[in-house]
Amino acid sequence: MREPELSKKPPHEVIVRMLPESVIAEPGKNSPSRVVDYNTLIATRSSAAPQNSGWRYRITRRGEIVGFEFSNYGGNRILLPRRDASKNQFYTRDFQFRFDERARQDIHLMVSDWVPSRDRVFRLSEIMNSLMLFFPRKFLPAIVNVGERNIVNLPTGEAIEFDASTHEIRGGVFSEAAVDVNPDGGTRKFPGIEYRGKGVLLRVDARGKDPRIATIATITVGTPPENCNGGIACNRCQVPSKELWYQTGAERFKFSSDAEFEQFLIARCGFGLPKLTSDIPVTTLQ
Repeated sequence: MREPELSKKPPHEVIVRMLPESVIAEPGKNSPSRVVDYNTLIATRSSAAPQNSGWRYRITRRGEIVGFEFSNYGGNRILLPRRDASKNQFYTRDFQFRFDERARQDIHLMVSDWVPSRDRVFRLSEIMNSLMLFFPRKFLPAIVNVGERNIVNLPTGEAIEFDASTHEIRGGVFSEAAVDVNPDGGTRKFPGIEYRGKGVLLRVDARGKDPRIATIATITVGTPPENCNGGIACNRCQVPSKELWYQTGAERFKFSSDAEFEQFLIARCGFGLPKLTSDIPVTTLQ
């Protein structure tokens, strides 16, 4: 009698992480300074393949990577109109990952959609901004190019796959809906980014301003059910942003450690942080 074949695990993908913003690393400390030091420079990183548009990265004068960003400039299923600065057309969906001073406290993602008003003018006051924090904050965000994909790792260790050329989301723990190009800014929707991971997502939205100031934050564990109306039953609650961020000076998140934030969550929302495991290799930077 022939022995049944054992199912083979798919081979683990080997990803070469040569660039400093590609390295998986733990935060260097919990808290950055309360004063924002405007000492970072933005440079452009071209991908290995010539047709790929790469990304921009933030680096301090001391040579520390403290963020990276990229943009979907349209001409695709997410944003049909194409950006053309020569025609004053600035259609964009921006993704900006920040981690000031390589500290845990303010690791966040800002997603911004920019479309024109009825008079075809692009105004800063009508940019649709969504700011997101992910917990537990085990790692600093990282980005690496793998052929036609750019892979971004979140603080939870979970990954998102972007098209390396257009920067559309292609897989991982994010999904996205098309940019709302409604010329009526009052009814335009915020960026249709949905988190499908297993961590905790904290999200705040605002039109034309910093979402951390005078808003309401929504906190969820994983992906809440479609009929979730809030409460402990579906691990979702809403909290005024003033309970989470300082509202004057530097808009720092009030909880520099995950333990502090979990105490707040349990008291305010009735649930804590999940215990996530990750097998991605960590490099300790000197």
